[in-house]
Amino acid sequence: MNLDFIKYKDIKNKKEIKDLYIKSFPKIERMPFFLIKFLNKENVDFFGIYDQKKFVGISYNFKYKDIVCIFYLAVSKEVRKQGYGSKILSNIKEMYNGNRIILNIEEILETSENYEERVKRKNFYIKNGFYDLNYTVSEVGIEYEMLCYNEDNKIVSKEEYNNLLSNFFGKILYKFMKKINIL
Repeated sequence: MNLDFIKYKDIKNKKEIKDLYIKSFPKIERMPFFLIKFLNKENVDFFGIYDQKKFVGISYNFKYKDIVCIFYLAVSKEVRKQGYGSKILSNIKEMYNGNRIILNIEEILETSENYEERVKRKNFYIKNGFYDLNYTVSEVGIEYEMLCYNEDNKIVSKEEYNNLLSNFFGKILYKFMKKINIL
């Protein structure tokens, strides 16, 4: 398994990228695709991921100072449970070596419809070296647990996460989103 991370702008078949994004994340948790493309700026790495030209996944990451936030990570349904998710995370860790890598997952609540799926997702990330930051963030009315990875087990504070979001969206859009309770 030798993965190639290709920048979105360099991909010929952008439809498979958009399709996986839409299929993988509930509508309420997705940014509009035009916004993802619009926010695809210098500190953003939006990748289509391929194994010998076979499309296997996507990753949308934002770097702020020494923090990398994985906003979206998805593996194509056709290749799930074949080790691609772990391999993608391993490559991301190498790519951003020395940085604190964070992501969020839906809060694990026993009353959730997809409780078992949430537990499996968290266990997957824990198995791949991520650890719980012991706080949640609320975005679009959904509570998310924050997970982190780095070799020194340093944390990313809630304040740092909010600064990252402000930098990602820009101060005006960030304030607007906070005001209407999207973040």
